[in-house]
Amino acid sequence: MRSFLPLLLAAALPTSVLAQSAPPPRSVAPATMKRWAPALAGDTDRVLFGDVWRRAELSPRDRSMVTVSVLIATGRTAQLEGHLGRALDNGVRPSEVAGLVTHLAWYTGWPNAVSSLQVVDRVMSGRGIDPSAVQSDGTPVGLPSTDPARARGVSDTIAPTAPKLAQLTNDVLFADVWRRSDLAPRDRSLATIAALAANGDADQLAFHVTRGLENGLTRAEIAEAMTHLAFYAGWPKAMAAVAVLAKMNGAREAVAEPLVIVPHGGSPQKGPAERFTGTVTVTSPFRSSGDARLGGATVTFRPGARSNWHSHPLGQLLVVTDGEGRIQVEGGDMRAIRAGDTVWTAPNVRHWHGASPDRAMTHVAISENMAGQDVSWGEPVSEAQYRGLPASPSER
Repeated sequence: MRSFLPLLLAAALPTSVLAQSAPPPRSVAPATMKRWAPALAGDTDRVLFGDVWRRAELSPRDRSMVTVSVLIATGRTAQLEGHLGRALDNGVRPSEVAGLVTHLAWYTGWPNAVSSLQVVDRVMSGRGIDPSAVQSDGTPVGLPSTDPARARGVSDTIAPTAPKLAQLTNDVLFADVWRRSDLAPRDRSLATIAALAANGDADQLAFHVTRGLENGLTRAEIAEAMTHLAFYAGWPKAMAAVAVLAKMNGAREAVAEPLVIVPHGGSPQKGPAERFTGTVTVTSPFRSSGDARLGGATVTFRPGARSNWHSHPLGQLLVVTDGEGRIQVEGGDMRAIRAGDTVWTAPNVRHWHGASPDRAMTHVAISENMAGQDVSWGEPVSEAQYRGLPASPSER
């Protein structure tokens, strides 16, 4: 799969081949702009509409989807009327406009969506579009195969603090809104990415970029959407979003070798006290390249040392290489693990592991990341929990 970096560099070029060869468009700068901000009028006609809107890297329809999404998401209804008309001219259907407004209510707030409806009503009525045109067939669309892992992640990380928010996220936002047929999954992802980037919501952006790729967007389209968005949300918002894309691409670009050997005992680090109890040493960290999401390290626990409670969105594999240790999943019995054992913990299952009270233990820990996250840390394991008896060998 192609990376973001060359696409982001290409998107930054000031003039496209298409803009060089095609005749200049008519002026779209309003009279007040020409009168009071002539330089802005020139930039509007020459750069924004004379170049950016004409770039082939994103279709006119998709550019309208991005623009309308940004204007609704940021509450800029004064500019919405003209761009809504342009969107309809560029092939966005009335039912898709309705889908955008509804979807963006969830991601940018009801007030932004409601504020846009007067403009929507004025544009649709002015074009003689009947309200029946916004009805969709109601057939639910499918979700990516990774969605169960996302749902478990919400249940694991959000539900303990805000159970109703977790329930609404899983049962309404994703199980209902994301499955509505008024927007294709690709378009829904494009609108979501544009809205998050426009509002500077970087924490959610990486997940939705990954979801967008699963839904059919290309890296080139996402990179170009950020370039287009800069003119409607501002350069700082676009640059912040591109930083997220570049970070996602970092692992892919960092390791170009087809074979990487991580030396035994390399890069030793002390396990941080906020995540471990006792003396823990982490060595030989590794990270896969390309589209693979594997990573891990060798971890040595001195006698009595253990991890905090934690979980992994896509599960964890442990290969015990030396000594004897303990592992326990939440609600289950403590189990003994020894050199030669391989241990799998299912996705989003809270657990802990560490050495036995009188013997050290070393294991290789391997997990996959989901949207850049491979572990959710919880509270320390109490001494009483740790001192519980492990299951007998016959129960292992």
